[in-house]
Amino acid sequence: MGNWIVDHAHSVVGFEVKHMMVSKVRGQFDSFTAIVEADDIEDLTTANITFRFDGNSINTHHQERDRHLQSADFFDVSNYPAIDFKSTGVVKNVDGYQVTGDLTIKDVTKPIIFDVQFGGKALNPRGVLVYGFEAETTINREEFGLTWNAVLETGGVLVGKEVKIKAELELNEKNSIFSNTTNIEYPSTIESNQSKHPSISNEIHRVIADNLTDLVVIIDRNGGIHYTSPSFEKLSLLQTGNFFETIHRDDENAIRDELKTYSDRTIKKTLHREFRLYHKEGHFMDVEATIVSIHEHALSLEEDELLLIVMRDISERKDAEKAIYQLAFHDSLTKLPNRRSFINQLRNEIIGRNSSTSRLSVLFLDLDNFKQINDQWGHDAGDMVLKETAKRIRSVIRPTDIAARFGGDEFVVMLKDVQDEKDVITIVEGLLHQLQQTIRNSNKEYSISSSIGVAHYPAHGESAEELIKNADTALYYVKKCSKNDFMIFNQQMEYQSLERRILESALRQAIKEQQFYLEYQPKMNMVTNELIGMEALVRWEHPDLGIIPPAKFIPLAEETGLIVPLGEWILKESCIQAYAWQDRNHSPLLLSVNISVRQLEDPNFVSKVISILHETGLDPSRLELEITETVLVNVNRMASILKEIQQLGIRISVDDFGTGYSSLSYIKDLPIDTLKIDQSFVKDIHTNKESKEIAKAIINLANSIGLNVIAEGVELKEHVEELCEDGTILGQGYYFSRPLKVEAFEDYMKTVYKASLSLN
Repeated sequence: MGNWIVDHAHSVVGFEVKHMMVSKVRGQFDSFTAIVEADDIEDLTTANITFRFDGNSINTHHQERDRHLQSADFFDVSNYPAIDFKSTGVVKNVDGYQVTGDLTIKDVTKPIIFDVQFGGKALNPRGVLVYGFEAETTINREEFGLTWNAVLETGGVLVGKEVKIKAELELNEKNSIFSNTTNIEYPSTIESNQSKHPSISNEIHRVIADNLTDLVVIIDRNGGIHYTSPSFEKLSLLQTGNFFETIHRDDENAIRDELKTYSDRTIKKTLHREFRLYHKEGHFMDVEATIVSIHEHALSLEEDELLLIVMRDISERKDAEKAIYQLAFHDSLTKLPNRRSFINQLRNEIIGRNSSTSRLSVLFLDLDNFKQINDQWGHDAGDMVLKETAKRIRSVIRPTDIAARFGGDEFVVMLKDVQDEKDVITIVEGLLHQLQQTIRNSNKEYSISSSIGVAHYPAHGESAEELIKNADTALYYVKKCSKNDFMIFNQQMEYQSLERRILESALRQAIKEQQFYLEYQPKMNMVTNELIGMEALVRWEHPDLGIIPPAKFIPLAEETGLIVPLGEWILKESCIQAYAWQDRNHSPLLLSVNISVRQLEDPNFVSKVISILHETGLDPSRLELEITETVLVNVNRMASILKEIQQLGIRISVDDFGTGYSSLSYIKDLPIDTLKIDQSFVKDIHTNKESKEIAKAIINLANSIGLNVIAEGVELKEHVEELCEDGTILGQGYYFSRPLKVEAFEDYMKTVYKASLSLN
């Protein structure tokens, strides 16, 4: 079996990936080895073929992309410097050959099939017979762990999964120097076309050339121009003596090198490339070029070979691609980069920092109480505030830094090349100052502030995802503690964040598995000691952790939105139980159930309540929904929902009254039946004059507009006495009973009933 030599100077092994923004991302391996063993090179069925591509020789004519392809995300050349292929069989078919074999990338080996075609044979300038072959295969990059994370113009989401590997090889037999095979003749097209009717032929050529919309140029290998079509002048394109000087400087070297390599090949196929041509007025035109080798002695006596290049204007297509790119990678409202673009740029920046000593920081920024602006003034006002926020962020950060809108009222900033933490804090404080300035628009003033979480690379994360997550964690603690401030991520936050993520996961599982149960706290008439109702309170019994306090999981359920399915379960279960007690001829009691803002914002909430009442059979007049004062922030929107609920016969109570947003103007306009005095005013009502006055004011307010009043947190006899003296009749708290499970509450009902009989 003979060994065949691969002429590396005239052979190319490349790859391409389909991509929405740049048509195709192309590259090649500048260094590779190929061994072909075959008895007869024109019959590959007996051949053994081996390839090895040097990962460090990747060349896409784009340094940042080369660096990414060599990184751990893609070929990971530091750990796996070579890509190997070894054939296991060759089958001949109508189109050529199918070469099966094993491809190994990053220690992952998969069977693949190369489609191989014979490209012809010819004598090279040394008189050696050369055989040409083209081989092509397609792999799924995800099967080999090749993750496209992007350089700036190539967001991973728009890159196809398929990677096409192409090899164009010129082979000659080992130790062969000469051959008797005659070289391929290239007859002159001009001579053959003009031989019969030269005058008619020339006229046809002139008419075609004058009316061509495509650009046609004939050049030699050094770029010397031998012909340009009139369309160059019509389109006002820059014309010089050298074609390469008309190409955009960012594309020039790649095209120059590729055409030189192409000219050196013995066997040539048509070449297709895209690049940009300079316009006389300074801008440039995107063109798609078809390049072929021609041998026309009539055009040049000095050159044996010329290159015919036919180019078509694709500027409109490129503009459309740029518009799609803008939509895909920028926020349409603020014009800032979006989440996808920011993550890609951050990943790329991290890849380039392996050898850098300068620091990189990520800021995660959130507007405080932005929802209030949307709710109070509408979404147009909210959009205006977001645009102004983006403008102010850009005014504070440096030109090299990158700001992006992450979603909603969240923004992220990448601070590049910061010297120390002091530099970061200076910029962060500048942002806080700018963003708390009042926004004035259309004779209205909008007050905002912001909270910022900070994470440093590499101390707080070595990946884009980790840095963003930790900056977000720091932001969470700012929002939790104070707002209008910043925090820098630390290890303690990480532990607490991990606990929170574990708890969230467990909470989701608990809702699926219904690990919850309800307890009921009695509501009493403090004058007659009569039981008038009960409040349903949820409890979580984890199979491994035991009872988890409501203060631990209710806020988390609110933040994550899990309060919606959990709240629906609470409402349904408590209605089922209340109906059961009602059906057993117990005295009619009023069931109170807490409802969150998240539930009221659910567009299907009212229909869900109707459905639950229908399913359980509970009389709507026996149900009271307790809302918190935070609902009153968006009075206009919530009023209509509460009216719908009240029209069903359901009562509405305002919980924790006096601690938040309430005012007389809100209360009198809302469909409310009861005000619940917050326990913070009740706990020291017998010793604190201010608490007593606040409680009395709430009672007077309720009486003036015909509302009921109930006090929560009643724990002492003195509480009962003070409240009754001020006019409060109804109360709830440990003085009467702690929350009780179903059986215990039933016993309590019996006890209270017997006590009332003895009083009568």
